[in-house]
Amino acid sequence: MDRSIDYVIAVAECKSISQAAEMLYISQPSLSRYLSNLENELGVNLFVRTLNGTELTAAGKIYLEYAKEIKLLKETMNSKLKELKREKKSRIRIGMPLNAASLAAFDVVKEVEKKYPDCGVEIYNIFSKDMEKALKEWAYDFVIGPMADLSKNVDYDLMYRDFYVLVVPKRYDLETYAEYGEQGSFPVIDMKKLPPMDYIFQDETTFVRKGINRILEKQKLSIAPRLVVTSSTLALQAAENGFGCCIVSTGHLAYLNQSANLKVYLIKGEETSSCGVAYLHNKIFSEEEKCCIALIRRALREGEKKIMQRFGTWEMKERE
Repeated sequence: MDRSIDYVIAVAECKSISQAAEMLYISQPSLSRYLSNLENELGVNLFVRTLNGTELTAAGKIYLEYAKEIKLLKETMNSKLKELKREKKSRIRIGMPLNAASLAAFDVVKEVEKKYPDCGVEIYNIFSKDMEKALKEWAYDFVIGPMADLSKNVDYDLMYRDFYVLVVPKRYDLETYAEYGEQGSFPVIDMKKLPPMDYIFQDETTFVRKGINRILEKQKLSIAPRLVVTSSTLALQAAENGFGCCIVSTGHLAYLNQSANLKVYLIKGEETSSCGVAYLHNKIFSEEEKCCIALIRRALREGEKKIMQRFGTWEMKERE
């Protein structure tokens, strides 16, 4: 189709098959044969020889009109596809649950854009439970988050693990139950030995709640929460206001506003929460994406370290 359109337009503009053939870099006999075959296929004559040269017939004029429209539409389509391709190359879309020191990752945007001026980085808040769905819908190029229940269609590269901690308001004095180890680490507490207390749990759809359930199952505990909230941030806010204790991963401590009113204990048993990169199987990362992931990895670890330093501790279990 493309060749037919180009050939007819060229002959119509040149009003000469020989000149059109020269412009198209083909021989005159080849062009004549092609036009003859096209006319036989259409069942109409497109050109007629006159004293003024090769001119369009009535059918040829109709063909030329639509040929030009088709060519223009194709050029517009190709232009938009190229624009979309450039946009896809120059924009990295990252989904990230608001947890595990993810605030530190926002600093990565400027670093990537400085190194790659034609590349923009966009970070979107996403719930852990929606990670795989968002990837399959191409909403993000990759997701930074916990190792959720992902199918074989999604690959996951672990960045690090951090521990679950028990956050306790001042109205509870648990120091007699605490075990202090090395200087600079959280005091450890055995939940099986604790007295009855009020608890705030995240709802069952959250990744953190799954971790809490594993802790309770391993320690053979049954706890009915006083309050169920939708996120670890809300659980911490409720603990700050004295509603009860909550369990979060250490990264969530970044969202504490009044840490002086709370005590933080490492839960005995070393149950951990993960943070890594989730992406569609067989995805090929661009140079910009690889740089972005490396910088996010560094930023997350530095952000986690600042959290630990804020509480006078540094305790992270890194992947071997």
